[in-house]
Amino acid sequence: MPSHHDALHAAAAPQAVAAALEALQARGERVTKPRRVVVTVLAEHPQPLSADEIAELVEPSGVHRATVYRTLERLVAAGVASVHTAAGAARYHLSVSDAAHGHLHAVCRSCQLIVPLPVDALQPAIARARTTTGFELDPAQSVLSGLCRRCATAV
Repeated sequence: MPSHHDALHAAAAPQAVAAALEALQARGERVTKPRRVVVTVLAEHPQPLSADEIAELVEPSGVHRATVYRTLERLVAAGVASVHTAAGAARYHLSVSDAAHGHLHAVCRSCQLIVPLPVDALQPAIARARTTTGFELDPAQSVLSGLCRRCATAV
């Protein structure tokens, strides 16, 4: 049975694709077939995916594996996708969709579960960093780690 998080992604996937492609264009990037295909796969999957998983999912569209890796690098550099590197392979997620879905992600350092967090969960930390140091935090581009509920109670 799909979770609330899965349902948010499924319902918002077309809008997330449109927002991501618009963000690419706004940054002066071309919207190529591989970029469109990779963005669509990222938008349709609620959990961040490894580059290998993405390559397998886009294979029927004729996008080559090496092109997937280059596309992911460009999407991250353009701020359209984010990469989570907690314990293991890098996993990619469409970052422009986070605001539309109203959540951030935290990765359990024990079981690698990715937990959605309310988009405003870090507002006090963002405000404090701005006030005390002038630094502007970008939580959508951050990897948050800790323990999920199940792993925390097992400790």
